[in-house]
Amino acid sequence: MPYTLDEIRAMDQEDPLAHTRSLFDLPEGCYYFCGNSLGAAPVTAQQYLFDAQQQWQSQLIQGWNQGWMDAPKRLGNLLAPLAGASQDEVLVCDNLSLNLYKLLGYITQHQNNSRKVILAEDQGFPSDSYICQSFCQFSGYEFQTFDPESISKSLGSDTATLVISQVDYRTGQLRDMKTITRLVECKGGEVIWDLAHSAGAMPVELNNLGVKYAVGCTYKYLNGGPGSPGFVYVSKVVQNNGWQPLAGWLGHKQPFAFDQEYTPSETISTFRTGTHSPLAYSALEASLKLLQKIDLNDVREKSLNLSRLFLDGIKEICKQHGIEDITPKPEQRGSQVALIHNQHGYAMVQALIARGVICDYREPGLMRFGFAPLYLSYEDSWNAGREVVEMLNNREYERKEFQVRQKVT
Repeated sequence: MPYTLDEIRAMDQEDPLAHTRSLFDLPEGCYYFCGNSLGAAPVTAQQYLFDAQQQWQSQLIQGWNQGWMDAPKRLGNLLAPLAGASQDEVLVCDNLSLNLYKLLGYITQHQNNSRKVILAEDQGFPSDSYICQSFCQFSGYEFQTFDPESISKSLGSDTATLVISQVDYRTGQLRDMKTITRLVECKGGEVIWDLAHSAGAMPVELNNLGVKYAVGCTYKYLNGGPGSPGFVYVSKVVQNNGWQPLAGWLGHKQPFAFDQEYTPSETISTFRTGTHSPLAYSALEASLKLLQKIDLNDVREKSLNLSRLFLDGIKEICKQHGIEDITPKPEQRGSQVALIHNQHGYAMVQALIARGVICDYREPGLMRFGFAPLYLSYEDSWNAGREVVEMLNNREYERKEFQVRQKVT
């Protein structure tokens, strides 16, 4: 290891985010590197959940007039500054996939009829691609994929909408939001940004970079809990432009008028559909309120330092065992490290989990380590690197129990 333990502990003492570790509940005896898949639980989440359950128990249906009904917009306004958006431009609702479908329909209804191509990344997160394919299947649009490294080659006069992740879920590659948005819009198309692996992990500047549309989830770096609701961002510049294709009663201008004819809300609320779960929103609210006090520039700086420290400690052993490091350079990466071993990648991850280093696996051969700076210390990163070295030196991944595939990898 290039650093001593004393040097690592000195880094933690000087860390401006050192105090935030105590704000999260983490089990003893593990180093948690899956914040890019499921964030840790804020300490306050338990109280928020308890309060919501008590409100249900004591107030019954009256709870809807005591904060439940307004939760999608209220939480959206808490989330907005974390994404560089203005108030009333973010709505917390449904999930990322459903919100993506809504935006595809909302955008295309007013475009030139000659624009009939929906573009999705050729190696992007599959659900984004599936939603685009589904939209095309039922709308008459044509689905195509594109290489994010050569977007201009795929753009044409027939391009309606391009869907792209700000951070690649596999490699952690950080995309140039400003340049790509302008490139697509100059060709007459629109862009929908997927913020699943960036929101909460780094400053996101939707307004400043001229982004009109985005979607995201809240259970990764926003720590909203398993399956917590997604969010949708629509700039005020393009709000009140018509229907979204999953029109539901809570997206109506006057939901409790119970009109049989649909009239969309003239605000971000038009992207609401059916009834949401106040219980699910309560844990997310705990996290979003916690994040109001955090400087995401500090989060970003620590994230890069943690991943650099981890990689410095394992680079030689990885070479010896044929593990390829595909992590982008610091200024071009999100908040994760990506390693590949096509033959033993899955077993290596299982062997690390057995040692208390919680990371995850994605086909083919991809080992992902997510760095959530709010609850990871420099000593965690240093120790995890030592565990990787020992696991590989001992060839523990060859043990039979680590070859058994689990449903969730």
